[in-house]
Amino acid sequence: IVLMYFSGVTLNIISLSGLALGVGMLVDNSIVVIENTYRLRNLGYSMVDAAVQGAQQVGGAILASTLTTVCVFLPIVFTQGISRQIFTDMGLTIGYSLVASLIVAMTFVPALSSNILTSETEKKSKLFDRFVDWYERALRYNLKHKWIVIGLTTALLAVVAYKTLTMPMAFIPPMDSPQMQMTLSLPKETSRQELIDASQEVAKIVGEIEDVETVAVMDGGNMMSAGSSKTKDMSFYVVLKEDKTLDNNGVANLIREKTPQYKDQLTVTTDSMNMSALGGSGISIAIKGNDLDQLQRISTDMSQVLMKVEGIKSTKDGSEDTIQEVRIDIDKQKAMEHGLTTAQVYQKVSEALKESTDATTLTFDGEDLKAKISHTKKESKETLPLLEIAREEDKDGKETVTALGDIARVYTAKSPKAINRDNQSRTMTLSAEIQEGYNVSLVAREVEKALKGYEVPKGYSYEMVGENQTIKDAMSDLVTMIALAIVFIYLIMVAQFQSLLSPFIVLFTIPLAFTGGLLALQLTGTVLSVVSMIGFLILAGVVVNNGIVFVDYVNQLRLEGMDKNEALVKTGRDRIRPILMTALTTILAMSTMALGVGMGADMSQGMAVVTIGGLSYATLLTLFLVPALYDILHKKPMKKIEVSFEE
Repeated sequence: IVLMYFSGVTLNIISLSGLALGVGMLVDNSIVVIENTYRLRNLGYSMVDAAVQGAQQVGGAILASTLTTVCVFLPIVFTQGISRQIFTDMGLTIGYSLVASLIVAMTFVPALSSNILTSETEKKSKLFDRFVDWYERALRYNLKHKWIVIGLTTALLAVVAYKTLTMPMAFIPPMDSPQMQMTLSLPKETSRQELIDASQEVAKIVGEIEDVETVAVMDGGNMMSAGSSKTKDMSFYVVLKEDKTLDNNGVANLIREKTPQYKDQLTVTTDSMNMSALGGSGISIAIKGNDLDQLQRISTDMSQVLMKVEGIKSTKDGSEDTIQEVRIDIDKQKAMEHGLTTAQVYQKVSEALKESTDATTLTFDGEDLKAKISHTKKESKETLPLLEIAREEDKDGKETVTALGDIARVYTAKSPKAINRDNQSRTMTLSAEIQEGYNVSLVAREVEKALKGYEVPKGYSYEMVGENQTIKDAMSDLVTMIALAIVFIYLIMVAQFQSLLSPFIVLFTIPLAFTGGLLALQLTGTVLSVVSMIGFLILAGVVVNNGIVFVDYVNQLRLEGMDKNEALVKTGRDRIRPILMTALTTILAMSTMALGVGMGADMSQGMAVVTIGGLSYATLLTLFLVPALYDILHKKPMKKIEVSFEE
């Protein structure tokens, strides 16, 4: 917390989630040191020797395991925008916690162990001893039939990865809140009193719901929109009880059931704490081109295609935000026959449409004032075709008048209120609202399929933007971060094992450990969000910790002359206790977060579910898959290299 204060990290949902995860991993290093020290004491070592040797034997392993967890957040520097803001606080919080735990485990814990661990007699647990004996038999069978566990884990990974392609995704998961918003929209012809009466009726019905504490009514649409000129709106703010029995969606469904007379007029917003609005809500398509009329036609055509997609509630093709304008199309050939150019016609029309003309400038007391002549005649769509553009004499000397209608077509058309540009191209945005109960990413995939058969004219293009694109960009950043994190983890393990081969044994467990996280998401029905992807990032650094300790101890035993298979079995027996303890501390620390209890807990729930599922599965991988991979990859006997310096 001191380091958080000096680095400017505030206490928020993200940093507190990092602290919750840090609490679980905080004791991991100390558990490994204490367990090893305790084991040496049972072998007859003195308190001081056991404390020193216990910390020395696992010191390199816990240093490497701590660095692998911290380094997964280094790729944050390669990300941009809100993703970076979210990850930075959590990364710093976890990093501070783990560095502190490493220092404590290597200094404070050995000092205490040398004074506290006075007993040399190991306390036996019959139940745990039976479990260890069973594990030894299972491990020996696993080493004889290695391809069974490798094949099963690979097959499960393939199945889960395939199902992941159809998983719903979100930017930030919607969070349950004590407030809800409603908007009652009645036709413009509705009188003021009728609007008030209808609002009072709705407020009374909603107020009688058991989980509702207060209903406030405000004139006008909700603050997120300016309302529509075609309707008269009234806003409702619903405050829910803290001990409510239903979630926000349940209350919203109950409101709709109790107000069938306002089925199409009453809009209920359930997630007032929904942060996905940061990336735009719903589906948006940016259509690019030069001609505004053509853009509008494309937008209208696409809108009709989208309305056929299941999950689309309504669309806005841009025609709602248009104004009527008078257009003049000049026939250049006819204009030339009358000796006129487009510029001359424009000048005449411009002068006719002016409301006033500057006549002269008068000076009063040293100040110049412009004198203007106001035009009494106002031109309209009906009078513009009769506007005199030029006078000319024919061959007989007869004077003729050329009117605007003789050389141009005057008509009215719809035009957008504003012209948006992107990379110097005119852009029109088609937006679609998603129905309640549908996921934006899954609907967006169906939209992309539906639009594959639509061909835009030459010179025009379209692209998906909005919330779905925000999700894709954030997911892309996270995949990049995970890939870079794996590279950093490998380099740290190379330095620890002084081998290019040994790190691969532990590294292979990372993609397989993701199976546990994805399986946990699918079993709990949790959406794959940016926050749950942070869980995979953390998982990449955490799952290798037990593997590092396992492989490091096997190498030590083999260097002492022990047979490879016996070294693997002995490591399994000696390390199963700290492996289970370190996994359980993190899992239990995340369990309350995974339950999603409390306000705002929904946001970090996905991360906790991924971490618990992935770590549980990774623990099994460490106990069975790592020994199998070690036995396959390490065929040559290990030799201890003695280095001596002679004068």
